[in-house]
Amino acid sequence: MRSNIRTALSLLLPVALVVLYNRVCKMMTGNIHFPNPPVSMASMSTLGDELMAAVEAAIGGSVQQRKHRDAKVAEAKEVLRMQADYQRAVCAGDAEKLASGGFELAKKPEPITVVGVAGNLRARATDQSGQLRLRWNHAFGGKLYDVEQADGDPTLGTTTWTSVGMTSKVYFDVNGLEPYAAHWFRIVAIGKDSQGLPSDIVMGRAA
Repeated sequence: MRSNIRTALSLLLPVALVVLYNRVCKMMTGNIHFPNPPVSMASMSTLGDELMAAVEAAIGGSVQQRKHRDAKVAEAKEVLRMQADYQRAVCAGDAEKLASGGFELAKKPEPITVVGVAGNLRARATDQSGQLRLRWNHAFGGKLYDVEQADGDPTLGTTTWTSVGMTSKVYFDVNGLEPYAAHWFRIVAIGKDSQGLPSDIVMGRAA
């Protein structure tokens, strides 16, 4: 899986932005992985000094000094965006190269190995004879749902469950049922590499 870097510039307060800006400037300077940055290291260093001075002056300073700080903050963020885009382009997902540029590596999503249980299963008769519509809540990690029907009342003893269909949605229409007779169903969520436990059982009667 390709790696990426995390900027989160909109979340940074001015002081934190100064720290990130200086780190990126320092780690990109002389870095063989970034020979032709869109903003030169000399220009970036100059702006870094201006940013630091503006942030310090704005602490307890005038309205005009705070406006000047905000302008330098916006300028610095734009430079960082340009450098981040450049790093992504030249590193092509290489984690070691990206890590050398001063930005944090973005956390890679971990694969979902545990599949949850489909909750709130309910059954409702439709206006079609012999049909029940089953609905349930999405199960964590579920990609498909196996709809199973019991061969009899599960409360009376050993029950055999038979799959009557699979769907990627959170509803399913079961057809060909005996009208007004009791029918029992449950749902099993299936993930990429595993499946969850069966849901609670629901009983329904088709019209």
